[in-house]
Amino acid sequence: MKKFFRIILAVCILSFLVGVIGIFGVVNHYKKELPNISELIESYSPSIPTRVYDINGKQIDELYKEIRVPVRIEEVPKASKDAFLAIEDRRFYTHYGIDPIGILRAIAINIRYKSAKQGASTFTQQLARNAFLSHDKKLSRKIKEAILTIEIEKTYTKDEIFEKYLNEIYFGEGDYGIKSAAKSLFHKDIKDINIPEAAVLAGIPNRPRYYNPRRNLKASLNRMKVILSQMKKFKMITKEEYEVAMKHKFIKIDDVKDMSKVDLENTTIVYNRAVINKSLAPSFTDLVHDYLIENFDEEAIYNDGLQVYTTLNFDMQKIAEETFDNYKPLLEDEKLQGAMITIDSSNGYITSIVGGKNFKPRNFNRAIMANRQIGSSFKPFVYFTSILDGKSENTIVEDSRFVQGNWAPRNYGTLFRKNVTLVEGLNRSINMVAIKLLKGTGLNKLFDVTKKLDSNLNPPRDLTAALGSVSSSPLNLAKAYSVFSNGGYIVEPLVVIEVKDKNGNTLVKNTPKIKKVFEPQDVALTTNLLENSVESGTSRRAKVITKRGKRIPQGGKTGTTNDSRSVWYAGITPEYATTVYLGYDDNTKMHKKTGGGLAAPIWRQYYKKIIDEGYYTPSKFEFIDNLIINGDLYYQDLGALSGLRESSKTKRKFLLKINRIELEKEKKYNNDIQDILYK
Repeated sequence: MKKFFRIILAVCILSFLVGVIGIFGVVNHYKKELPNISELIESYSPSIPTRVYDINGKQIDELYKEIRVPVRIEEVPKASKDAFLAIEDRRFYTHYGIDPIGILRAIAINIRYKSAKQGASTFTQQLARNAFLSHDKKLSRKIKEAILTIEIEKTYTKDEIFEKYLNEIYFGEGDYGIKSAAKSLFHKDIKDINIPEAAVLAGIPNRPRYYNPRRNLKASLNRMKVILSQMKKFKMITKEEYEVAMKHKFIKIDDVKDMSKVDLENTTIVYNRAVINKSLAPSFTDLVHDYLIENFDEEAIYNDGLQVYTTLNFDMQKIAEETFDNYKPLLEDEKLQGAMITIDSSNGYITSIVGGKNFKPRNFNRAIMANRQIGSSFKPFVYFTSILDGKSENTIVEDSRFVQGNWAPRNYGTLFRKNVTLVEGLNRSINMVAIKLLKGTGLNKLFDVTKKLDSNLNPPRDLTAALGSVSSSPLNLAKAYSVFSNGGYIVEPLVVIEVKDKNGNTLVKNTPKIKKVFEPQDVALTTNLLENSVESGTSRRAKVITKRGKRIPQGGKTGTTNDSRSVWYAGITPEYATTVYLGYDDNTKMHKKTGGGLAAPIWRQYYKKIIDEGYYTPSKFEFIDNLIINGDLYYQDLGALSGLRESSKTKRKFLLKINRIELEKEKKYNNDIQDILYK
């Protein structure tokens, strides 16, 4: 018998030892999966927002979902601390991170109600889970939570743990930490919170969406009453304090009709969520946000402290917004809206962008989203197609009536000028010239050009395309016009240059996408047409004269659609392409508005200011200068209508190709004459 008991005892001891060793092995296994616990705890900090910088390193935005203002435990009133202790962890100051009594009580209650009515997590356990672990329900997570809980208890005092807990817990709608919640909900500093307000706050973290008083005031107040009862039961408040607190009223700000009639001593106002916007350039940072959403998960964007370096030039952006928002026609017509965007034609960097008048974050960004017919601002592509087809700037086109079936288009002002050059045709934006050029080259050649532009310019398959029955966004039109600025290269618009993590390690690096699609000799002729349009054509109200009295190298083209439903100006300098669009969001008619009269002046004001204030110094169209130096092109003053040398007052600056075949013939003829004379 004794031998039997010895065997049983030995088995029990062995089982106990195996169990201890097993538990030790499991703990040790999961402990190894955790990073250095001491370092993890010491280096812990709440989530870090993503910071967005402009091209010069200036911070222009922060992206985050939570608002967290840390609080010291000394700032938290006793009533607030007691409210949390009463409902969440009454034995916090006596247990060692895990509360066995609380666990047994929770098990009994849950068995009684046959559902998970009550949890048993202590402040320390919640801190370990919220700050360092995921919220999944795997056994491995619970073991890691227990390990971290014990380590936290060993490392910190109870007050330090309580403080970290109060700063970490979530109160719903982006508010983390008790100080942020008090300020957000009641517009009070945490030190000024009274007993019923403390109870309301303590009740929220259990179910933030359900118990937040903004969302469900009735449920929040029922929870408050439970907490007040607990506080009275455990003698944290007196019977008198309990009765006063139970009579205290809460009212949503939207239900207040007259604030002067509210008894603020016995009533708490629950305020709406404040709209917090730190963006200095919302039209642009909306694009950054969209880029990040496409390339990173939300956890990284809102919590991991990404550093985003962008293409924006904030100095230019600020002037763009000021120019747009203070433009007199936009101030005088509340309904009038529009957009303006600038891209660097050498690399596609979006340098400035205005998505609308007084643009607010996440609004309809017209610079990107508004697709409107662009009218005559499309004509340069028709002219360019003709140049590719062999036309020159002094090619004569008949300006006369054109009828095709039931379609009988007219010129602006209904005048016909008989014969005009390409220069004068674009200068005056003559509809008949554009139509006849397109008819002569054919629609297919125009489609080839627009396809190469890769800018979503999709003209209709009829001659109305010559008049700009093409829809585009300001961004896509700026991208298309960039070829006239840089000499034939399509550049892909770029928003984000580089993304780094919080430690400065590069996660993403974007390089410009540049592709040569046209020869500079052909582009140069169209660029010269655009320069003439500013000098003496419909675009002359965009002409920039700096404060020093200098004119800048620039070109551009106005656009006005039928009934002035939208007006445009697309302009270029040697470095930038900028488009301006104005119109009503419902696309209704404007009374006698034109691109030259309404849109071009904004462009002029914007460029004049960025130049005068030293943020931009235009250079020259070097690709044109190089072609002239190399003997491929030359300038000549010719008659605007005839394209010939004459003493007319309507001379224009034509840019012509040098005919190398004729030059070779002339050179051979001269050599032959020399040979004959020598003999």
